[in-house]
Amino acid sequence: MTLTKQLWLAVAAIMTIAFGISFLASAWSAKNYLEDQLRLKNIDNANSLALSMSQMEKDPVLIELLVSAQFDIGHYNQIKLVSPSGRMMIERVSEAVNDEVPAWFVELIPLTSEPGIALVQDGWRQYGTLTVISDNRFAYLALWQGNLRLLVWFLVGALLCGVIGTLILRAIARPLGEVVKQAEAIGARRFITIEEPRTREFRSVVRAMNALSGQVRGMLDEESVRLEHLRRDAQHDALTGLLNREHFLNKIQYALEGEDAAPTGALFILRLPDLIKLNKELGRETTDTLLKRVASALQESCPDEACLIGRLNGADFAVLAPDVDSVDELAQKIFARTMLSINDPSSPTEHAVWLGAAVYRHGDAVSQVLSRADMALNRAESEGGSAVEMDNAHVEWKPAASLVSTWQELIETALNLNRVQFAIYPVLSGQGALIHYEAPARMQVIQSSQWMPAQEFMPWASRLGLTQRIDEAVFEHALVWLQANEGAMCINVSPQSVCDPLLTARYCRALKAIPNIAQKLWIDVPEFVAYRHAREFRVFCETMKPLGCKIGLEHVGNQICRMGELYDVGLDYLKIDSVIIRDIDQNLGNQTFLRGLCTIAHTMGMMTIAEGVLNQQEAACLKELGFKGMTG
Repeated sequence: MTLTKQLWLAVAAIMTIAFGISFLASAWSAKNYLEDQLRLKNIDNANSLALSMSQMEKDPVLIELLVSAQFDIGHYNQIKLVSPSGRMMIERVSEAVNDEVPAWFVELIPLTSEPGIALVQDGWRQYGTLTVISDNRFAYLALWQGNLRLLVWFLVGALLCGVIGTLILRAIARPLGEVVKQAEAIGARRFITIEEPRTREFRSVVRAMNALSGQVRGMLDEESVRLEHLRRDAQHDALTGLLNREHFLNKIQYALEGEDAAPTGALFILRLPDLIKLNKELGRETTDTLLKRVASALQESCPDEACLIGRLNGADFAVLAPDVDSVDELAQKIFARTMLSINDPSSPTEHAVWLGAAVYRHGDAVSQVLSRADMALNRAESEGGSAVEMDNAHVEWKPAASLVSTWQELIETALNLNRVQFAIYPVLSGQGALIHYEAPARMQVIQSSQWMPAQEFMPWASRLGLTQRIDEAVFEHALVWLQANEGAMCINVSPQSVCDPLLTARYCRALKAIPNIAQKLWIDVPEFVAYRHAREFRVFCETMKPLGCKIGLEHVGNQICRMGELYDVGLDYLKIDSVIIRDIDQNLGNQTFLRGLCTIAHTMGMMTIAEGVLNQQEAACLKELGFKGMTG
């Protein structure tokens, strides 16, 4: 029962009690007053009538006419004249029924008054005794109407008190709604804070919950920083801060095999052949500084976030540049900046740098790409101390910019003909039970009737501004599939769709139109979107999650240090990047990192799912680390 209903019940109960007390007090006070007035009226009327009868002739007919006339006009209940011997001489009794006042009211408040008695004289002789009793119907009517007016005023007062009380209660309880929302959010592992209300009781509760949220957020921030240190220790070179060999090779493998990786790219391997000599001549500390300058030069040459830079061993560095426009220009840029970083223009001695580049397409074997890069590096070495070669035999480079119109026609035709759908892959729990199906997008090429994976057409769709249409097409097919099947389904949503409020509104309307479907829909959002487009991402979650959708981040791993920022979002799950999962049973550093990640995710109420699990050894290790789901 709401507080407002309880208030109205309390007002009704209090006013009923107050009315009952007032009714009894006023009714009995009025009863005594009316009875006294009736008594006086009876006495006065009896004396007046007796005096009139004493002064007239004692003709029985005249006496009876006088009594009858007085009875008819005087509102009496009874008039009687009794002789001194006790004989009833005249009697008039009213037979009128009191139909204006309820019988229960008459029984509840009986009006009794003393009759008026007077002597009628015939000269010096007593003629008879006159008794007069006035009619009390008018007294009952006055008493009844007075109490009705009292009831009306009490009802008006009760209504006024209820309305005023309701308004005051709403003003007092207005902060309570925020308190309830905060409590529900904390129950859902969303540790939000709200402004403290002015009401002292609410203020103490909100202050305690805000303190709890602050402590949890602080703990999450500390754990995120600790996890980031563990991640860097496990995945980065301690000296240069670049990716270490193991993690960089995993990144290359994902770039060649990943579902949403770029269709083409280039691998650059850079070698410092004079590193041992430099170490002897300059010393360890100076050489370490030189290596750091090389790392900085590589990072300046490839500022794009998609580019990956790693240190393969002491003298070898590598750059993976997906979807690069000009391999030759980037190679020249890397070579030039590296030469500047290790050579002093004033010194007559020039230290050599060798650089080899290999172009790859999605689906190539890692060993083939590395072999081509090594061949290019060997050519650079054989032709001189600072030469640049690229080995791209048997490799077709990506479509030229002139084919943009061709791609646009291809994608728009597929969308118009409803040829954009999805493939289905199961995501299983550690016990082998189905969690949901993943549904990566597929597009059918009309000319060949072949289905194209997302990594081939999504980069072009992004350039052409068609990702929202593709996401919406996949969403519509997912709704149809969910209505026809029992399992849950997970779809991918691009950054452009998350940032599009109109598309989010269409998603919301479609889910509201089909009851119980939203509970079966899972939505993957890229990890970087949660931080790079934080406001839009929160709006998206606030719109979709109340419907019952489960929202999580995919390819998680690079932004762990910022996980504390998601303390108030209420995500349902995290899908950990397959690059970190690869060979997890043999990587103790990543095991420590992932165990901490699972702990912090579970604290925030999120399920952890591993992407790209390849074998039973990895699955067993991940289950022991605390992962609840796996795909691969």
